[in-house]
Amino acid sequence: MKWSEEAMSESFLMSNISPQEAQFNRKIWKDLEELVRQWAISNEKILVATGPIITEGYKTIGTSKVAVPSYFFKVIADSSEPDIKGIGFIIPNKKSTAVLQAFAFPIDYIENITGFDFFYQLDDDTESIIESSIDISRWSWDY
Repeated sequence: MKWSEEAMSESFLMSNISPQEAQFNRKIWKDLEELVRQWAISNEKILVATGPIITEGYKTIGTSKVAVPSYFFKVIADSSEPDIKGIGFIIPNKKSTAVLQAFAFPIDYIENITGFDFFYQLDDDTESIIESSIDISRWSWDY
């Protein structure tokens, strides 16, 4: 977020805060965020949605009993021709040494779990291509 003071400031808004385990935030989630920034550059433009997944029996912190997500998701869409593609991730909110590809899923699957319809603004054919399957070979994994 160091590229602009506004981006840095917005990263601290309460709407952008969710409790994360320290080792999750410092490693696998950080790796995914760095990778998505690279994809934004190499694909010229991508759409990204991210958030928590709170499951039954979730843990809480603090006197206000803030919910601690069990998982986090991130979905990425490249709706630009000629290489229309999409990919999603669900990662447990805990330390992991696994490769990011191990957490990759079709966006339709993540929509089913979260109840969100992420890219409904796209035309139906493009949305279907982006959300119905993944091909990890179509994404660069250098970060």
